[in-house]
Amino acid sequence: MAETPDNVEAAELHQVSVELWLIGRRDEALLAFRQALGGESDAIALQLRDTLPNSYDDPDATPDRPINLQQQNAFAAYRNTARMTTDDARAWFNVGLTHEKEGRAVEARQAFEESFKSYHRNLAAKALGGSDAQVALELCRRVVDIDERDAKAWINLGAALGQMQQPDEELEAYRRAIEIAPKYAEAWYNLGVAQAREERDGEAIHAYKQALILSPKFAKAWFNLGVLQGKLGNPQEKLRSYRKAVEADHNFGEAWHNLGVMYNAFGKAEEGREAFDRARKLLNPKLRVAESIEFKSSTTPDGAPDRPTATPPP
Repeated sequence: MAETPDNVEAAELHQVSVELWLIGRRDEALLAFRQALGGESDAIALQLRDTLPNSYDDPDATPDRPINLQQQNAFAAYRNTARMTTDDARAWFNVGLTHEKEGRAVEARQAFEESFKSYHRNLAAKALGGSDAQVALELCRRVVDIDERDAKAWINLGAALGQMQQPDEELEAYRRAIEIAPKYAEAWYNLGVAQAREERDGEAIHAYKQALILSPKFAKAWFNLGVLQGKLGNPQEKLRSYRKAVEADHNFGEAWHNLGVMYNAFGKAEEGREAFDRARKLLNPKLRVAESIEFKSSTTPDGAPDRPTATPPP
């Protein structure tokens, strides 16, 4: 998409907002951010918000008194979006506008700060999928600078360090994420992937198991756990892990394939054929995998997720 003057101005305002934030001028930072994101937000939603009657037109209204029904419904939608997809910057932005319209300055500021941090986390996560690993690393470091207690920012930084082949720093970033948010399954999972890449198999198994305690339906964690259990000579546990992986994700073709391998190894030919049939339907038809060879675990973290499945606790 071609750059427009509005796009360029918004990018400049976002840059200014970060610089102001990093030197502690947060009120000015949020103002610059609002100016930038305002032009990028859902125009229909903002138009609706501006045209709805203000609850304080009623002289008897108070901050605890419900606003009109249409506003209540709009606010509920924004708030639910922010809860379900915690990195939706525009949803947080609109929550902030709603609080501001009601005169709730503290809640508005909190929502605008969440919007600010979500926007920059998303920017960093998007850069991780690009071709310039150095740019991604710089953006991820900046998000950590914005809030060093942000577990998601440390996960993204870990992934960026992994791309730059800095394994010690990558592991430390995931550990920092876990220190901040011990119940964050994705942080444990990424730590396990990084440890497995360094052939620290026992530590990786522990990390995967921690992820699965927190998120029992984490299919990729079951899959990678199965690979390592096989490597360490635990075929029964390996079989169980692949079963758990396909139970958690019925469309996980690689897991069905590996499950078929294990069924065959245990002499369960019929179950093996069924598993391979499922795998063939799910995997790319052009991909031909010998039935005696298993897929390997991923060698880079799937993490640095832009929309993690769980929000880290405060």
